[in-house]
Amino acid sequence: MSHFSKDLAIDGIIDDIGAMGDMDVVKALNPSNLSKVSKFVGNNINGANIMDYARDVLADQMYDDWANMPSPHG
Repeated sequence: MSHFSKDLAIDGIIDDIGAMGDMDVVKALNPSNLSKVSKFVGNNINGANIMDYARDVLADQMYDDWANMPSPHG
């Protein structure tokens, strides 16, 4: 089940990544995800577009960062 705070976070991440240029996306990837993107050879979701894949990976990274951020509730 969806929660409004998660929905807001996901919407914000999508908006942030949408406003980023290709180089900004690459610079924002952590070393592990940059390595993952560098090995991309295509898939059923992104075809052969490495930047679409990089944006998907960055979205996952940013969501994980958001979800693991400490909150006042613990």
